[in-house]
Amino acid sequence: MRFGVIKTLVENKLVESFTKKRLKKDMKFFKDEILSESSFKRMFFIYDTLCENKDLDKETAEYMVDDLSKEIKSIKLSESFLNKVTKWTKGIVKENKYTIIDDLMYGDDLKPEKKSIARKNIVESLTKKPVIKESKKVIPISTMLKIANTNIEKTLQELNESDRAKVVELVKLNPTKDEFESLKESTIQKIEKLISESDEEIKSTLVETKNKISQTNFNKKEFLKLKDLNNGLIL
Repeated sequence: MRFGVIKTLVENKLVESFTKKRLKKDMKFFKDEILSESSFKRMFFIYDTLCENKDLDKETAEYMVDDLSKEIKSIKLSESFLNKVTKWTKGIVKENKYTIIDDLMYGDDLKPEKKSIARKNIVESLTKKPVIKESKKVIPISTMLKIANTNIEKTLQELNESDRAKVVELVKLNPTKDEFESLKESTIQKIEKLISESDEEIKSTLVETKNKISQTNFNKKEFLKLKDLNNGLIL
């Protein structure tokens, strides 16, 4: 099993645990049985690192990708550990949120170019500036797993109803790539209409938003963000 799938399963398991009020129990299992596995912990950190925007120069980003790729190929997860994760996450949606990194790490014998494309995309991501979070109360799943302690439950309980609803909706969502592309096209069309009707100051912001949407890749989190934006655009 590719690590991107394992990481997705673990993250989705903990989000579901929160929605079903089992987070304390499952977080303890995660800490004692999953995070205690040093190989998993290191691979988890590497995948998180390769997902981030770090504002690096291209050369440094390339060195980082190559070094981390080499390291992760030397890390092995035991069969007993994989069986433990599979059993713990039984019934959890395992739509892989890390296919690009998996393409880099594992390649594809039938499409060898996928590895090169993945490396290029990850390097480009690492050279981008970090995205400023819109709300300090929204806790990314990666942050939840990094902290991995019972204080997380308290923090999540302090989310307002709107943010809590978004977490629940994110778990339940199962959009297709075609639905995402259709939503993206609809949103861009709305923004283009607003651009034509706006003054120069607002127009530049709208153009920037449009360009960002055009470059967004499909995943459940981006689908939800795009859906919120689309619903909020009043013409």
